[in-house]
Amino acid sequence: MNQQPDLILPTRLIDPVDHGDFDLYLPERGGRPPVVLLVHGLFQQPPPVSPRWTPFFRAYASQLAHRGMAAVVFDHELTGGVRYPEAAATLDRVLSAVRGSSDVDGDTVALWFFSGGGPLAYPPLAAGHDWLRCVALTYPLLPTEDIPGWPSLSDAVRALDDTPVVLTLVEHELPAFAAGQRALLEARPVGLTTIDVPAAQHGFDTGPDTAHGRAAVLQALDAVAGHLVAAQVGADRVERPSGVPGLKLR
Repeated sequence: MNQQPDLILPTRLIDPVDHGDFDLYLPERGGRPPVVLLVHGLFQQPPPVSPRWTPFFRAYASQLAHRGMAAVVFDHELTGGVRYPEAAATLDRVLSAVRGSSDVDGDTVALWFFSGGGPLAYPPLAAGHDWLRCVALTYPLLPTEDIPGWPSLSDAVRALDDTPVVLTLVEHELPAFAAGQRALLEARPVGLTTIDVPAAQHGFDTGPDTAHGRAAVLQALDAVAGHLVAAQVGADRVERPSGVPGLKLR
């Protein structure tokens, strides 16, 4: 099947700026918006169209831009099988480039992981970065076993503190994915919000089109954008407290 996946939510696509390793989708308003990195899942064989160029990820990125966010779409090594260390290195390299860009607010960043890309969340979460203001996980694979040289789920959850986490779950999940999702729910991160999609299967956001599916995609998009706006506004207030010029709160 060579049909490119599309998002069930009708979307006016935005033309991105090609930065070589990644595409940057920018909102119409100026300034330095918060930024969301969209991290695709695992392909055992190279897909006919790389995730970066599919209508699916272009639509997610455009939807975020319509909400005032910058969004980044990029390809990593999971398009060629189970190559998590290489993919993690690519994610880290793209993150550094994006955060260093003058087009975005590099201190207000969200990471959004899909499906088999879930294990790539563990290293940045376990690192406890101050700039990571939201994490989204859509029907994620979340390993529960210890993997040599790789942070564990408990490492990631422990470092999360109160960072918002937006977790989208489907009712009819693949068995290999369900255990890790249950483990995250049982860990009860302080900032966890769950979006449950009844009667849905893994990959629901590519179809079939249902009211529940569209509502879940909209809820996730709005939640991620809302958390980033709140983080950016909060940071502005700390940097520029009213009534006390030049004072920075700690």
